[in-house]
Amino acid sequence: MASPQCRTIFQVSHSVSASSAPYRLSDALNRHIPGLKSTLLLRRRKEIDGLEIHRTPARRATDALRRHLAHGFDILLPERRKDLPFSLNVLGMGFDTAQMEKADVVHLHWIGGRTVDFSQLRHIRRPLVYTLHDMFACTAGCHCTMDCGLFQDECRGNCPQLGAPRLFRSIPAWLFSRKRRAFGRIPSLTLVTPSLWLKREVERSCMFPGRKIVQIYNPVDTDLFRPAEDRNAIRAGLGIPPGAFVIACGATGLFNPVKGGHFIPLVLEELYRRGHRNLHLLLFGNQEKSVDYPFPSTNAGFITDMNKLAGLYSAADIFLNPTLQDVLSNVALESMACKTPSVTFRTGGVPEAVLDGRTGLVAQQGDLNQMAAHCERLIQDGKLLQTLAEEGRRHAEQTFSYPVIAARHAALYEETLREYRYEE
Repeated sequence: MASPQCRTIFQVSHSVSASSAPYRLSDALNRHIPGLKSTLLLRRRKEIDGLEIHRTPARRATDALRRHLAHGFDILLPERRKDLPFSLNVLGMGFDTAQMEKADVVHLHWIGGRTVDFSQLRHIRRPLVYTLHDMFACTAGCHCTMDCGLFQDECRGNCPQLGAPRLFRSIPAWLFSRKRRAFGRIPSLTLVTPSLWLKREVERSCMFPGRKIVQIYNPVDTDLFRPAEDRNAIRAGLGIPPGAFVIACGATGLFNPVKGGHFIPLVLEELYRRGHRNLHLLLFGNQEKSVDYPFPSTNAGFITDMNKLAGLYSAADIFLNPTLQDVLSNVALESMACKTPSVTFRTGGVPEAVLDGRTGLVAQQGDLNQMAAHCERLIQDGKLLQTLAEEGRRHAEQTFSYPVIAARHAALYEETLREYRYEE
């Protein structure tokens, strides 16, 4: 085992982007923790630096066959919802255990979608840390439970996302039991949740009995996401007229049912009905469909350049975030770090970032009129808007910044290694 002055951590994930939590954690650790090297270990390595998960040619051939067999499950699930992610992690992909053991700690992230074979994780002779970025690990396979509580009873019953399976009616419970058995056989496994809300949900599940659960927020790079020096220049470059009150909205899939994008035109129509005219909408991300808004809008499209994204946040007065399920909203952290307060729903872990009345305004989930009223309040009260912006920036630096989150993870790794050696 390496000395305390030299630790190697593998961040294992399906694939990552510069905006993803695994990438940002690895970046934060490498930049702020001397003597620690964090490496991304990915199923698919694209433009991001990292290593690809090793598989022998024989295992690759076997995995290809297993992948085709997994598609057969769709035949058994004719009523499965296509608009929500559900990972049938039954026939996972193989991996080289020796490669994993080159690290002192193996940190798992997005491992759904057959990234790794769960049944083989127990063979890695290293302590495992697993950050749960959604509900996937606690369910038969759904990532967003959308108010379904069946995961508390081992997913027995009629799954609202899979519908009524053909032939094999107990597919959800069977998937749940396979996953629970695989996790239960791992000698050393520590769970991390990016919000207190998710920690409570995991504790309500029966997937990880007796496992240690630690809450550590996802990081945001407050050196990158910061207020722009010349906000007016950015607005002019986007074609936003001087003096307009700018409302930004953005997500990977803006009109994904989980992101609540269908509330955006409804909120704007309510603001128009209340007599507001000098508003401008700033959109970014995949919009997926054409929508008529009652105000002029600028669509910046899907953004991969994080510096450009930070500029978009800075160009806005507020960020409208009607998400319906979120462990910890990335966009809320980014906009807050750029001194752009959010108006959001009381959803999942979002209120842990958007502190109601301190760093933003929070409406009850689905309450269209309250969300519109919060927007109206900030349109009319410039002093409150500025107060929320300043406090939001402080909250981002003190709670979610790279140095803070990197230090907490580094401490967790050391504690995990001490406990692992003691158990050995």
